[in-house]
Amino acid sequence: MRRDDDGQIAVLTIGLAVVALALVFVVVSVSALYLDRKTLQSAADMMAADAASQLSQTYFEDPNGEVRLTNPEVADAAARYLAAHGASIGIAGASVTAPTGSPDGRTAVVTLTRRADVILIPSLVNLPRFVQLTVTAQARAGE
Repeated sequence: MRRDDDGQIAVLTIGLAVVALALVFVVVSVSALYLDRKTLQSAADMMAADAASQLSQTYFEDPNGEVRLTNPEVADAAARYLAAHGASIGIAGASVTAPTGSPDGRTAVVTLTRRADVILIPSLVNLPRFVQLTVTAQARAGE
């Protein structure tokens, strides 16, 4: 007795196409999140370097001429940089969060957080459409 196998390859081909398409969606979504995180990390690096290079009044008052960073100075410098350049460097909607400051008076620590869109994956399964990205950067003030 002979079975009619017509159409079996079509079902397998459709199944493979669905799996391949799902894999493409996952790769594209994860890549987009990775690029968002790298952009945010780059901005945090720039902001920490900018904050570490700020000369405050304490520099001019110190008899040894040492650069001393304070928590409010670092947070203010980071906030100013974000307000001035945030949109142009692709991190609109980011915010400066704790632990931004200077733990030792010589190192500027900047922490940024931003909500990032998860593209494509939520359309496949019931997942959140956004994730919270948080990065921290450090820069040391010069001698």
